[in-house]
Amino acid sequence: MLAGEGIFDVSNRWLSLWSAKSFKEQRSTDYMYTYLGLTLGTLVIALIRAQYYFYLILSGSNHFHNQMLKGMLYTSLRFFESNPSGRILNRISKDQQVIDELLPMTLFDAVQCLLMTIGSLVIIGIVNPWVLLILVPLLPAFWWFRRFYLQSSRQIKRLESITRSPVYALFSSSLNGGLPTIRAFNVQQDFVDLFINRVDTNSRAFFILIAAVRWFGLRLDLMTSLLSLITSVLTIAFRHQIDPSSAALSLMYCINLTMLFQWAVRQSAEAENYMTSAERIYEYGQLVAEENDQELFVQPPDDWPNQGIIEFKKYSMRYRIELEPVLNDIDVHIESKEKIGIIGRTGAGKSSLFQAIFRLVDRQSTNGQILIDGIDINAISLHHLRSRLSVIPQMPILFAGTLRFNLDPFEQYSDEQCLLALESVQLKTIVTNHADGLQQLVSESGSNFSAGQCQLICVARAILKQSRILMIDEATANVDRMTDSLIQNVIKDKFQDRTILTIAHRLNTVAKSDRILVLNQGMIADFDVPQNVLSKHGLLQQNSIN
Repeated sequence: MLAGEGIFDVSNRWLSLWSAKSFKEQRSTDYMYTYLGLTLGTLVIALIRAQYYFYLILSGSNHFHNQMLKGMLYTSLRFFESNPSGRILNRISKDQQVIDELLPMTLFDAVQCLLMTIGSLVIIGIVNPWVLLILVPLLPAFWWFRRFYLQSSRQIKRLESITRSPVYALFSSSLNGGLPTIRAFNVQQDFVDLFINRVDTNSRAFFILIAAVRWFGLRLDLMTSLLSLITSVLTIAFRHQIDPSSAALSLMYCINLTMLFQWAVRQSAEAENYMTSAERIYEYGQLVAEENDQELFVQPPDDWPNQGIIEFKKYSMRYRIELEPVLNDIDVHIESKEKIGIIGRTGAGKSSLFQAIFRLVDRQSTNGQILIDGIDINAISLHHLRSRLSVIPQMPILFAGTLRFNLDPFEQYSDEQCLLALESVQLKTIVTNHADGLQQLVSESGSNFSAGQCQLICVARAILKQSRILMIDEATANVDRMTDSLIQNVIKDKFQDRTILTIAHRLNTVAKSDRILVLNQGMIADFDVPQNVLSKHGLLQQNSIN
């Protein structure tokens, strides 16, 4: 960039010297070829400069994006519980767009205009050195104004970014699942007013930011106008000592300087403000991973777990270290292929039990051991642990993509195996009746399928995976009784040789289990066959069913 600006200024100075020569000397080809070479050199350097600069800056932007994505994918789930979805959406959309599009152009303009400003001052100083004296009071004034502006604008920019997050949060929560509830209660206007209030809050911060930019620009224009005035006065005062071509060149640079200087400073300040977006994305890139890759783990056998024996030894768990335990002194032994029903009131610790097996909480928040086939789950990597377990969640999870991708995202099974899994849950017809078969598209969250079909696809996914341990978190809570009966029959028929843990609120879901685990306030209230549990804890069971 320095070389390009230097050649550009030399070409202009050369043109002024060429113009000052006599008519006969101006016709010399040496001047023409020299000027042509300088112009072509400026063009070539400008192309190389732009190509290299944007390659460099976009590579950095790509690195920031990948680091942020990696940080979010590998961090603990507690991060998503403590950060609103709007805040995350704001950073991965608006902040990423800033460093992808706005920051490179702004920084490029700032550096280029700053170099052009310096080049203009050098040319003006060569023609009339007395003009440079005005820089003595102007430079400290400029530095003070810029420092004062940045101290305020950085904080205003952060405020504008913070007030934008609630807008994203309200918009996403209203569309993703909230729209039917809003319409059912006829509160559309209330949510429109709430959305407008949040937009107004963000607009106020944005207006202050724009006003600060204009305030700064006005003062820069006044400073550059003063420099133009002094240059014009001195040019007239020394008109007999300066040749006309050089005077014209200095005045041209001085006129351009009025725009270049204030634009360079404004863009440099704006680039520094945009760096708050890079700072916010970098912060997400430094999120602590859920598991340290440097830790030493036991390498389990390739067929682990081959029996499906689960044992809790004096196990306690908190969601965070400062909170009360949600599981307290759990001591349970579950045999291979045993079917266990888990019941209890809301907040008794049923879902926490599954989170403990999947190691969704920090180790510092747990005590005791969980053994699967005799191996402590804390001694193996999260990848080995979670890839060997299957779960059918209460809310079916389907991703935007093909049906085959949702059944087998890692392409470990053949099309025939996928069709057999779908046939087991009586969904083969949705493949045979569709022109694209397994490649038919699934909308986000499976919105183009019914709730029952989405849940059956999740069951088919578990059938296909064939892990020895299956966890079912009230899989039939949101389906009709016919689909409930179908799922129960499929689980009974296809998962006979697996250890199954089932969280339930309906009695018929766990009535045929081998044993029922009753939880109350994070502790085991009973663990026995269904007949004994019903007779000994009728009231507790009734509360659980309700």
